[in-house]
Amino acid sequence: MLPKICKYAEKLFMRYGIKSITMDDVSRELSISKKTLYQYVNDKDDLVKKTITLHLEETDKIVTEVFSRVENAIDQILNIGNMMVAMHQEVGHGLLFDLKKYHSESYTLLIEHREKTMFSGIAQNMNLGIKQKLYKKEVNVNIATGFYMSLVFNCIDSEVEVLQKHTFQEKYSTLINYHLNAICTAEGIDYLNKNKKNLINLKLK
Repeated sequence: MLPKICKYAEKLFMRYGIKSITMDDVSRELSISKKTLYQYVNDKDDLVKKTITLHLEETDKIVTEVFSRVENAIDQILNIGNMMVAMHQEVGHGLLFDLKKYHSESYTLLIEHREKTMFSGIAQNMNLGIKQKLYKKEVNVNIATGFYMSLVFNCIDSEVEVLQKHTFQEKYSTLINYHLNAICTAEGIDYLNKNKKNLINLKLK
């Protein structure tokens, strides 16, 4: 039952932000009583933490599966991008702000995941792409990975007003284009242009 609760809570948090959602809203969405809800979580802060934890676990599971199944570095990053768009169809402005201001422990979990797990995965992809001669060997892996991670967070929630007017899909598709065109070799660009049309969620031009 807890995974189901977290899934519904995540949907509400992404659409409306965290601050505006109450435990009444969550129980109503699930068609259960608050008494039943409190059998699985202690309070809203606990619900947020468990929701974030489940989200990160599922993300890691998908990324690990992609890395183990897909050998080409560009295909890896495109598949992960496709997954990211599918998971963030509705992301309201202020999500990260609410998390940082009102649920600091959960925000810390997210940042730690970004700095360790996410960094490790993107750096692994960068090194693989260089080995496969799809990415430029002169690219500074640490800096390029850091830029990529920062931009991902700006796709989720940004203080820049112009970015707030665009969907996550639009922003992330632009990010992938920006990232790959900056680091790919001529061979990599050629491969990208031939294969990006097969993606479902990303809109690459």
